[in-house]
Amino acid sequence: MGATEKITYHVAPGKWVQQELLPSLWGISTEAAKKYRLSGVWLEDKHWKKDPANRVIYCVAAIDNWLETDL
Repeated sequence: MGATEKITYHVAPGKWVQQELLPSLWGISTEAAKKYRLSGVWLEDKHWKKDPANRVIYCVAAIDNWLETDL
């Protein structure tokens, strides 16, 4: 591969994603996501939950639906 060639990878998210992907998927900052969680806009076990490592993860389908219906 030459120095000017570029490789592009297309990655599809799983059902649940970590907060680092929120800006790429929806343009939502991690601070905004925390606000939605703490204020009850996003519901635990529907929009978000904790994984076995005790990290907050987010449900792609539930947030997609929320964006489509609540804007």
